[in-house]
Amino acid sequence: MGKFGSNICSWTFIVFSALSVFMVVFFMPQQARAGYSEKKLLNTDAYSTMELSSILEKYQTKSSVLDTQIVEIKKDIDWLILKINRIEDAGKKSSHGLKDSVVTKEQKIEILLKEKNRLEAISSHYKKEYDARKKIESDKNMAVKQPSKKQVPKTIIAKEISPKSSKFSKKVSLKSTMNHSNTIKKAGVEAAVKKAGLDDWVEVNGDDTCLRIETTLPILFSSGSAKVSREYQSFFKKLASFLKPYDVKILVNGYADTLPIKTKQYPSNFELGATRAANIIHALVSQGLKPSIFKIETTGEYRFAAKEPSQKKSFQRRAQVTVIFSG
Repeated sequence: MGKFGSNICSWTFIVFSALSVFMVVFFMPQQARAGYSEKKLLNTDAYSTMELSSILEKYQTKSSVLDTQIVEIKKDIDWLILKINRIEDAGKKSSHGLKDSVVTKEQKIEILLKEKNRLEAISSHYKKEYDARKKIESDKNMAVKQPSKKQVPKTIIAKEISPKSSKFSKKVSLKSTMNHSNTIKKAGVEAAVKKAGLDDWVEVNGDDTCLRIETTLPILFSSGSAKVSREYQSFFKKLASFLKPYDVKILVNGYADTLPIKTKQYPSNFELGATRAANIIHALVSQGLKPSIFKIETTGEYRFAAKEPSQKKSFQRRAQVTVIFSG
């Protein structure tokens, strides 16, 4: 074969070996690709139950931090998209920088979500082992404790708890629970709104006896259209998730600008405003809220006759959501 042929064979072998190593490493499971320290952590036999609890808490904290970062970036994206829409509604062309910024932030969210999924997978691994150990410890403790064979005389039971008093105590207890569960405090709702990441979108008004939340950021629409932009889906999802535990009524007002409209679908701005409100209700119902809690209102374009209208028509084409708490 000669010296040249021998060199070719040697180089071919080296390249093939390197490629094989790359393929094995790249396509192996993520857990197998983890670094030495992570492999050691996954070996739960090396840790006590208390150490496992500490490690589990650490990974859950990291995951929570990532959640916060993702929420903040999503807020930035919502504001950027709103800004782009406002510019384009005004008949101007938005800069490529704004759109590129949206794409960059969406890519960052993807990276953070992958890291969050990785942390949650590891946390799940720890939690299974931790729960299994706690169950074994609980079973051992139960086995050590012998149930008492001493019986309480029936006569004593009859004296201490009569049917009448038992029924009365149940009634009082149930009433107390209902009163407690139906009490809605403004401070509690404000804290829950902030925790849900809705504090930039809504504000809490009223007092403990008549409490409501209202949208502060406008839900905007394109001219002559009732289609809800995708940029609001994140808000609807958060709002629906936040409201599910409460007893509420939701009023959705749909408005139009002063430009007249007369089409087969929208004979006037009344129909356009009502459809805008209805489409928002459909979006919230798709997130799990009951249709029976909603009410639609619209004044078409005429809401702005009684108030100072915005100079920009894009802000007149909007909808407002008001949530009234029943408890």
